[in-house]
Amino acid sequence: MRGPEKLLRLLITAFLGGACLAAAVDAQDPAVVRGQVVDAEGEPVPFANVQLAGTTDGAATGRDGRFRFATRHLEKRQVVATFIGCEPARRTLHLSPGDTAAVRLVLRRVLIELGETAVTASTWSTGEKEDVTLSPLDVVTTPGAAADVFRALKTFPGAAMVDDGAGLFVRGGDVSETLVLLDQATVVHPYRHESPTGGVFGTIPPFMTKGTVFSTGGFPARYGNTLSAVLAMESQDLPARSLATLNLGLAALSLGVDEPLVPDVLGLRLSGNLSLTDLLFRVNGRGGSFETYPRSWDGNLNLLYQYSPVGRLKLFSFATGDRLGVRVDEPSFDGFYRNRSASRLHNLHWSHVHGGWLIRTSASVNRYSARRQLGNLDLEPADLTAKLRADLEGGLGGLAWLRFGAETEGMDNRFRGTVPRRGDILDPEAEVFELDHAYGARRTGGYVELDLKPAHAVAVNAGVRGDHHDLAGRLVVDPRLSARWSFTPRTDLRLGWGVYHQFPSPQAYNPTSGNPDLGAQRAQHWIAGLTHERRELMMRVEAYHKPYRGLVLQDPLLNYTNGGRGRASGLDLFLKHGGFLQTRVSGWAAYSLLRSRRLQPRHLGREVRFEEAPSPFDITHNLTLVGKARLAWGLSGGLTLKHATGRRVTPVIDAVPAEAGGYYLPVQGPVGSERLPAFQRLDGSLSYLRPFGRGHQAVLFLAVSNLLNRANVLDYDYSLDYSERRPRATRFRRSVYFGALITFNR
Repeated sequence: MRGPEKLLRLLITAFLGGACLAAAVDAQDPAVVRGQVVDAEGEPVPFANVQLAGTTDGAATGRDGRFRFATRHLEKRQVVATFIGCEPARRTLHLSPGDTAAVRLVLRRVLIELGETAVTASTWSTGEKEDVTLSPLDVVTTPGAAADVFRALKTFPGAAMVDDGAGLFVRGGDVSETLVLLDQATVVHPYRHESPTGGVFGTIPPFMTKGTVFSTGGFPARYGNTLSAVLAMESQDLPARSLATLNLGLAALSLGVDEPLVPDVLGLRLSGNLSLTDLLFRVNGRGGSFETYPRSWDGNLNLLYQYSPVGRLKLFSFATGDRLGVRVDEPSFDGFYRNRSASRLHNLHWSHVHGGWLIRTSASVNRYSARRQLGNLDLEPADLTAKLRADLEGGLGGLAWLRFGAETEGMDNRFRGTVPRRGDILDPEAEVFELDHAYGARRTGGYVELDLKPAHAVAVNAGVRGDHHDLAGRLVVDPRLSARWSFTPRTDLRLGWGVYHQFPSPQAYNPTSGNPDLGAQRAQHWIAGLTHERRELMMRVEAYHKPYRGLVLQDPLLNYTNGGRGRASGLDLFLKHGGFLQTRVSGWAAYSLLRSRRLQPRHLGREVRFEEAPSPFDITHNLTLVGKARLAWGLSGGLTLKHATGRRVTPVIDAVPAEAGGYYLPVQGPVGSERLPAFQRLDGSLSYLRPFGRGHQAVLFLAVSNLLNRANVLDYDYSLDYSERRPRATRFRRSVYFGALITFNR
């Protein structure tokens, strides 16, 4: 179904102003904070978080425990160093414009000794070498990202530029192959305005998160099971001071409150967002195709209780809803696509250090409901997902670091309505499956990992996990192994291998429209990478090979089988310089090369043939350039340039009339034998800070998407009998978004 995809090119600027929301730069010169974090014995502490309290300014310590960052938050400020299993270290500084303040912070361990090889993914680090971590500030200052985590991650290697939306297509896989986690909980529906290509935006606001880890492959056993990638987010810690924000833009109104109810003990974070796009589309001249203009809302609550120096409770609650009605023109149906949906996520997370072990547990509930209507499609899906998880980790006499954990997840899905018997035939007279079914699926899993350091410059992670799915009735066991060799103080070689499984959705086991005998899909990850860091520069190159088997494949008799197979191979390059507010000019360049093959159906009217061809999301070349700069007089700005090979498409070369009904069945040419034209886009943003009152500030922002007004082709549309074809181009060309963010500090 391609109708919802048209929404992607109409909504992309709905929140573009958010790309400048945190660009709070002062006209004065920044102060520099530098120093070292050590333990009680004076030994350096690597990978510790150092942050200016109440701000997003900070850095992660290097291997020598040293750090350096710039800030425009001046006068009396507190700098805080944190690390798992340690009491926070705090120092008060008096910062003036142009000053350089040196500080030494001492972390004292509480009941726990962290092994040398333990890797802590934090806001300011790149995590494990195949991962990329983004801070909230990285997200909102990336031009074209529209202050959205998913869209910002698409500027990094491994994530392909398939269209203008937020969907994460990683190394030849589709959006269903990326697992999204928040404080150990699975985010089952991570997109707003969901579509077959993901959605227009992600659901979790960036400033409700502490940091984002995005692994495009080779991730350890603790992250779980999925075929391609993991996006792991962590919610914010205790607020250090009272803060209120108001954001008013061309299409959105947002409110946020941070309140330390009991300093260093109990804190509250609240935010709410309302998006009404009527004015946005009218200002930019694209208002005629909607029956209901896209609109959405969300509300977030993060309650934190630090009941002791080693114990913490977090409650994260998120609710969102959206609706739209947009006209679509398909060969088998010309009319409106209507969609409304609502999603809820509640997660209670507990962490505690006891007897030298770090214990983390979570209990989460996801609830989702929707109604989708397009031609003979009239479906009301609903699901309820509940998950319990527990993890333990600790050192083994300084020789190794052990992690193990278990989880159980229940998925109750209900489907009511009608769906096309053939997904691309939407004529109201065409054959449909009539559904009124409920399914309950249960998955239980566990893992164990061991970090070892057999030599001074070598670190090894070995793990295994098992998962059992009751609908499939099978247990899968997945070994994983990775090693890192630091053959110079600044250069690492990383090797990784692992087996990964992913079970189909419960709907696929439906005996009417699915197959109750489906098993798990399987992928292997082979990875080799090289990373070099020097001062403000970081370079990374990574090669990978990913063979698939047991993929779910459409079947004319059984609906679905596990007969699919394929492979994906490629090379990712990443070059990064500086950091926003740390250097006057910062940015990165990302390039990906991909080659993939998959067994896919080829529709020949009333028959189906299977052919091995490039993946539908095989984007051979993907290049992104991101640049940010602090300008004069309180201005900051940036540009993002994207260039990607057009995605593969299967042409329709003929059509035959259906036996009943006034529509035609397409006869396709060779699978993936054509490509769309190359995708190119240039986005820009500009912001201006105006301080006022006692520590308050206002940020005026302007964002322009598709500066060059390029008509990127997203797909092809056909006439009723498929005799004529026309390109479906981006109708929302150059577009403007503007607004203001006001921050009140207390």
